Amino acid sequence: MNETFKKYLSYVLVAAFASLMTTGLIFGLMPEKFSTAVDNSPVPAPNIIKANYMEASLEKSIISARNKVAPAVVYIDTVSIISQRPYIPFGFRDFFPPEFFQEQKQERRGTGSGFIIRSDGYIVTNEHVIRGAQKLEVTLFGGKKFNGKVVGSDPYTDLAVIKIDAKNLPSVEFGDSDKLTPGQWVVAIGNPYGFHDTVTAGIISALGRSLEDPNQAGNLIQTDAAINPGNSGGPLVDLSGNVVGINEAIIANAQGLGFAIPSNTAKKIVEELIAKGKVDRPAKPWLGVALTDINKHIAEYYGLANQDGAIIQVFADSPAAKAGLQDGDIIKEINREKIKNSNDVVKKISSMKVGDTVEILIFREGDLKVFKVKLEEHPNQSTNQSRSRSWSPFGP
Repeated sequence: MNETFKKYLSYVLVAAFASLMTTGLIFGLMPEKFSTAVDNSPVPAPNIIKANYMEASLEKSIISARNKVAPAVVYIDTVSIISQRPYIPFGFRDFFPPEFFQEQKQERRGTGSGFIIRSDGYIVTNEHVIRGAQKLEVTLFGGKKFNGKVVGSDPYTDLAVIKIDAKNLPSVEFGDSDKLTPGQWVVAIGNPYGFHDTVTAGIISALGRSLEDPNQAGNLIQTDAAINPGNSGGPLVDLSGNVVGINEAIIANAQGLGFAIPSNTAKKIVEELIAKGKVDRPAKPWLGVALTDINKHIAEYYGLANQDGAIIQVFADSPAAKAGLQDGDIIKEINREKIKNSNDVVKKISSMKVGDTVEILIFREGDLKVFKVKLEEHPNQSTNQSRSRSWSPFGP
């Protein structure tokens, strides 16, 4: 070997050694960057772990909400005395003595739920739970019983407040029902069919529902949390344990169709009931008719040029009857504004006040006639009847 070759060979060996040392250091310090394609370690299941975590978290939230609210939920027993006469067809009445047909009194028992809103014994429930009750018995979470008395009730919103003589009671906190969102989890607590301290869970199915007409906007919360007879008046709570609704109604023969009164509505009504025993509202005007829209066949029968207007049925002793309106009359105008359908009549009358005189253009037997009607207070309001869940015979 000549000297030049030896010199270059030494350079090559030094470079190779340096390269091997560098590679070793890199593998030693960052092995994960150069792992082999084959990995026999267990494969994690992040989706399953996440699902299990979420399920456990939801379970804990429901349990926590129940533990917070359940001690303030009560069971309400009511006793009403009703009077009635037995009905016997005329052909069979001779077989019974005269005293058989005298008015007889019977006890009617009812049950419901409620929840304590103040530690000194104020309880919220539904008006229909305590309606007509001569006796109220309230059973607390621990089983202790008290006689209750009605502080105030409001049939229009189906809310009532009762009071028991007790102190230092657990109470609930109202949440903000305006912040509810469809899909949000909620918990219902109550006493369905007498099963005390029953907890069911579901979601907010919808907001702004009406029981009178599913197609119209309303004020109720719809939920699929199981609600049954006996749940009425009990709380609907969010996962923080705040009351966001008062369970009120279900659709018979349906599944997962429960309805609750929003807490923000209840808070205002409850405050007024405690302060005054009632809710003051402006008197509702009443015309005293039932309404039917005009279809193509009706228009042809009456010889009408179009389907504008509304056919009326007049109720006895109503403002309409006193003014001379008759069954079968067709309302064409109110205060010289055209009427296209029944809804127009309802809107016009609802916008007026008790005591107002309205001018109504009527089509009757081929002629147009003008009647002046003085509106009176709506019988549903003056007789303190609860709001109807179907068509009201009083109409507008």
